Amino acid sequence: MNELYQWARWWTSPWSHSQQDWWPFDLDSPAAKTLCRSRHERIGVALGITPCLPIHPSPALLHLVLAPTAQRELMLALVEGIYHPQHDSALSTDQREWCARLSMALPPASHKPSVDPLYYLRSWVDPAIWQRLRLSFSRQRVQLLESALQIPAASKLDTVWQAVIWRASALANNVTLPAENLNHALPTQD
Repeated sequence: MNELYQWARWWTSPWSHSQQDWWPFDLDSPAAKTLCRSRHERIGVALGITPCLPIHPSPALLHLVLAPTAQRELMLALVEGIYHPQHDSALSTDQREWCARLSMALPPASHKPSVDPLYYLRSWVDPAIWQRLRLSFSRQRVQLLESALQIPAASKLDTVWQAVIWRASALANNVTLPAENLNHALPTQD
């Protein structure tokens, strides 16, 4: 129940978890706190958020939204590793191999060259969720993404994001991942 309460609080005031560059003033000031409480709907509209009732989140979406910033960045790095494998990425060797195996299950048409992983996140979530979730990322990065790209059909994104969120959550919680038998997998082209 605590997670659903946190979801409802995030839904109603996503700016409390926003990047600093979304705000022209200090959110921690008493005046700003009063403004956010008393003119809640106006703040949302000013940030491009259409007022609506909270959507019931899937477990994967709930984990994504409530994840700490570092864990959310790991999720984006894993998605980038799936769609754009790089040998010099910040991912560990195990993480890159995991991404490569998941990437093999995706059709080649789903890979768009040089696309920010936020593109895949925006494509996966509903527009009402994206309006709130985008505040968690750099304003310049979001504006560049929103001005340049069309949103495709979600296709296999649900599977990709559920897998990525599970992997990042397991790593963050120090859950021992099962020993992976790679005898059945194709070797990566490292």
